Amino acid sequence: MSRDIHPTEVLAFRRGENIATIATDGKRHVTQELELLKEHGTLLKAIAYLEAKGYEIDIDNFRFIR
Repeated sequence: MSRDIHPTEVLAFRRGENIATIATDGKRHVTQELELLKEHGTLLKAIAYLEAKGYEIDIDNFRFIR
């Protein structure tokens, strides 16, 4: 059985002291706020979702995961 392995990237967002993340492998895009996980159809939709809730991207906390 062959499994496609895609690197995962995690984008961090901040709203005051609150932190949210987007994890994406280029095909799946999932936001996490505390214990709330939500899947989005595109990376742009995931970013817009968090920004609409007042989050701003935190480029100092970008992480690349293999």
